[in-house]
Amino acid sequence: MNLSYFREFIVLADTSNYLEAAERLFIGQSTLSKHIMSMERELGVSLFERTSRKVTLTKFGKLLLPHARTIVQAQYDYTADLENELESMRGRVTVGTVAATAKYQITEVLAKYKRRYPNSSVRMIEGDPSDLIAQLKARRCDVIFAHLPDNSPEKAGLHGIRYCEDYLVGVFPNSHPLAKEKVLPLERLQDETFIALTENSVAHNLVLESCHRVGFSPNIAFLCNRIDSALDLVTKEMGIAILMEYQTVRPEDANFPDQAPFSVVELQPRVTAPVFLCYREDEELSPAAKRFVQSVQEEIADRA
Repeated sequence: MNLSYFREFIVLADTSNYLEAAERLFIGQSTLSKHIMSMERELGVSLFERTSRKVTLTKFGKLLLPHARTIVQAQYDYTADLENELESMRGRVTVGTVAATAKYQITEVLAKYKRRYPNSSVRMIEGDPSDLIAQLKARRCDVIFAHLPDNSPEKAGLHGIRYCEDYLVGVFPNSHPLAKEKVLPLERLQDETFIALTENSVAHNLVLESCHRVGFSPNIAFLCNRIDSALDLVTKEMGIAILMEYQTVRPEDANFPDQAPFSVVELQPRVTAPVFLCYREDEELSPAAKRFVQSVQEEIADRA
């Protein structure tokens, strides 16, 4: 039986009207009627009771309806999976990444991959590490570059390759008494007012854990969704911030002069935050994603 007939049967059952069903399906009423009668002949039962104005399901039609919906959904799911697999075979790879991709040379990795595989297609998504992990697990990304909670891919249920290192630094208004220090013990910041990034982000949690480890809870006056907002508040002397070093790179869209009016100071003990290239452990990578991971591994080896 033609599988498209099941969809037509469902639409007719939902509308109870040949004219409305035919309009929804973009076919003629006579064509729809022929297809329904073809189904009935093949099944050997009547599916609809017909009147001059509407049609209603017979008991056999009611019996078929849930199975027809399952058949149509299965066909849709298979078609979607097939298209995704064909995209993978053609060379499509979706890469999730933290911001500041240029600083981490991630854009260079993407460019090298594209030059090596000119027929490939690369889609890049930027976001917070927590969002990227969720997107990877939901199969919206093939691989991600991200900081991980506890610096542990295994705890996140992922396979991870250590790509590069980052670390926490203190960010101060230039007028702050500690702004000229080269290195600061983290505990010296316990009486400061803090500007922090969004709660439950990897960076936010790392700052809290680091402060608790040396014996204090930071007094957070502002929570910001954007790094440039946090840096701008620092320059306005609303407090200090502890950020990953890459986050202190001058935001291109911020209203800062060429020399940003804040100071970055190294903290002790140094709290590192590696960036991992991650992918799911529970299923095999697509051919395109495998080639991408291999390219990243070669890049890491070249830098060693």
